[in-house]
Amino acid sequence: MNQLIPLISLCCLGVIAVASPKPTNALVIPIQTPDEKTVYSEVVDCGSVTQLDVFRRARLWILQSVPNDKLLLNDKETGDLVSYTTFNVALPRNESFSGGVYTVSCVLTIECANRKYRSSISHIEVLQGGSGKSIPFDNFRLQSEAATKQFQTEMDRLLKTKMEELKRHVKDYKSF
Repeated sequence: MNQLIPLISLCCLGVIAVASPKPTNALVIPIQTPDEKTVYSEVVDCGSVTQLDVFRRARLWILQSVPNDKLLLNDKETGDLVSYTTFNVALPRNESFSGGVYTVSCVLTIECANRKYRSSISHIEVLQGGSGKSIPFDNFRLQSEAATKQFQTEMDRLLKTKMEELKRHVKDYKSF
């Protein structure tokens, strides 16, 4: 019995070690947070641009790209911007799916520091038409698995495009 307890302890540690994800230093888009929420995140080096210029370019992009965004935080001293936005995802009709337009909300966070910025899109939710309720992106399901996969693929494309537009307008900003 005394030999069995250390053996069971070692087996449990082996299971914990196998079940725990290995930490990585590579930035992956999208990433899973510990609470299993999808977050799109990216760190971009803007070269020799000051923090204030990076902040100003990011704020200008937010205000020009989607004018109805709500700026929740706009602090030029810390270089932090937080914006709440909604956009539509249109899925075409096909033989197995009726298609549709879905309204999605998310929070865009931009942190500017040391000639870099980190942008994150989080709290991604699909809004239910008329009811005002929302479903987290990770829990949203359509009629079929194929339709859900099509929706997730389109969302992935749209959110990555949004991140690329931000990079293009902040890092590659054309001054006059």
